[in-house]
Amino acid sequence: MLSKDDIKKLAQLARIHLTEKEEKELEKDLSSILGYVEKLKEVDISGVPEMTHATDSTNVFRADEEIEQDDILLREQFPDEERGYLKVKGIFERE
Repeated sequence: MLSKDDIKKLAQLARIHLTEKEEKELEKDLSSILGYVEKLKEVDISGVPEMTHATDSTNVFRADEEIEQDDILLREQFPDEERGYLKVKGIFERE
C-alpha cells in the first residue's frame, strides 16, 4: 500500500530521521494498519444507528445547590472579597 517514498515523505513531514530498518518496519506497520482500515470499510453499517458515546447516560452531574453551611466555611477561609467574588491567594504570584 505505502511506498518507500511515502514513508520518506511522512518522516520529512514529521521532522524525524529514520534509518533504513526503521523505514521498512514503518512501511510494514502502516501498510498493515491501512489494510485493516480498508477491511473495516467493507462492513455493512447501514442498519447501525449513529452514536456519540458508548453509554446511554445523558447527564451524570448533580444539579447545583446553594448550601449556606458551605458559604460560611468559604467565607471563613477566604474573608477578602472583591466585586462580589471571594478573593484567594494566587498560586503563580512571586513572593
